[in-house]
Amino acid sequence: MMEHVGFAVSAGAAHVLTNLDNLALLTGMMLTLGAPRAVAGFVLSQVIVLTVSMAVAVGADQGFTQYAGYLGVVPLVLGLRGILQQFRAPTQSHATSTLSQSSLLGATALFLSLSMDSLAVMAPLLADSLPAYRISAVLGAGLAVVGLGGLGILLSRIATTFSAVPTRLETLGPYAMVAVGIYVLLNSGTDVL
Repeated sequence: MMEHVGFAVSAGAAHVLTNLDNLALLTGMMLTLGAPRAVAGFVLSQVIVLTVSMAVAVGADQGFTQYAGYLGVVPLVLGLRGILQQFRAPTQSHATSTLSQSSLLGATALFLSLSMDSLAVMAPLLADSLPAYRISAVLGAGLAVVGLGGLGILLSRIATTFSAVPTRLETLGPYAMVAVGIYVLLNSGTDVL
């Protein structure tokens, strides 16, 4: 039981660290679009990311289980690339333009464009895990989404004071991707094989 809780916490932490850019965007979008539409777009995008990640994991079960661990190369490489970019241009952040459409679909698409790092982390993590651990991981990531949504609402209410916090924390995302990549590449108790 504690292994499942630990795995859920790990997956939730990885999901939070790869969604800090979305948190900054969510905070800004709530100030311009309003909380209901912005939060709905964020939650819908994360449901899509977790669904695609689970589909990749289930697809890997169909004869590719011995190779699932090699999916850890994806977040590892992307994380190392992100770390290198931080050292090359430490003051640059994701360029977030104003949302041209104020629709739910437009908000969801914008959040999805920033969620590829989450997909690159969650898909290999789920694919390399036993089905029972996958459920724990998705629950942990789901709780992370709810927490990020709540934090976004709170930050939008006090945006003038703490608006730079999510952007500064975003630098931790690539390190989380490297850690998950290494974890997936290593054999552990949560692995399929």
